[in-house]
Amino acid sequence: MRKTKLILNCDPGTDDSVCIIMALTHPKIDLLAITAESGNLPASQSCANALKILELMGREDVPVAKGMEHPLVREYPSDPYSHGVDGLGNHFFSEPKLKPDSRHAALMLIEQVEKSPGEVTILSTAPLTNIALAFMIKPDIISMVKEVYHLGGAYGVTDYAFLNATGDNPMSEWNVYVDPEAAKIVYESGVKLTTIGLDVAFNPEWVNIQEESLKKLEKLNTKASRYVLEIIDYVDKNNSLPNLFNNGPIDTVAMCTVIDPDIIQTKEIHVEVDTSDNQLTRGMTIWDRRNHFKWTHIPSIQTACAINSERYQKVFVEAVAGRSYDEI
Repeated sequence: MRKTKLILNCDPGTDDSVCIIMALTHPKIDLLAITAESGNLPASQSCANALKILELMGREDVPVAKGMEHPLVREYPSDPYSHGVDGLGNHFFSEPKLKPDSRHAALMLIEQVEKSPGEVTILSTAPLTNIALAFMIKPDIISMVKEVYHLGGAYGVTDYAFLNATGDNPMSEWNVYVDPEAAKIVYESGVKLTTIGLDVAFNPEWVNIQEESLKKLEKLNTKASRYVLEIIDYVDKNNSLPNLFNNGPIDTVAMCTVIDPDIIQTKEIHVEVDTSDNQLTRGMTIWDRRNHFKWTHIPSIQTACAINSERYQKVFVEAVAGRSYDEI
């Protein structure tokens, strides 16, 4: 089996921590490194949380590097979404014995890409500060990156893009809202980019973890599956919206997409990131949907417009289990 060489840019955070476990356990993924962002939590805490998950899984071989403590330009906002006092659903693990890599996250990202040009996929389940900084420091690596997947944006493919908006204004998604300048740099860089927006990732009709999948995870009864079930329970109890059952760890949709890209349907769209001072729309991913007078000079990206829900359930469980769904 040919493995996907992956750098995970994340800000754990409950759902990001599940993504780390999935990347460690799925046989198709070769997790080269973790770069910690300021997003759900400041980079120092998200870095420590990533190390805690590696210790939980007994994987001291994966380097973790800390990024900037704040976005490129704006002040660091406070996440309205609940990740618990410790950011890991109130598991309160001991402080990690593992130490972060001495390199800055952006520099480690550059070095990993240069070691395997054309082979490295970057998944960001967080803001894009580290990636933007890497692209600014060493523009040559942009063409060396195989592709970038970003759990980010709210495009309007489905109503859930804005019904479940996670940024701190009516029109934005959190991972773009935190650092819209960084998102703009990456979106305009020319790198092969696929985004999974709230349209799909926070659509409970498509991505809730179903009863059969929960039973499979319970049957596994491993440290990975027990932790994931506890996070799902935490998300359900603390982040479900009124009259809406929602237990899906949002970022796992992007992780499953990296494992099985055919799980989503995508479309090419022209998008601009709002970096204005307008507090109503800052961080909005504006899709020019017009038939006439369309702005073709703004970035062209691929974005998810639908997901195979049944396949997502299976890939999610398989990633936690490290083996076939039917074997559990």
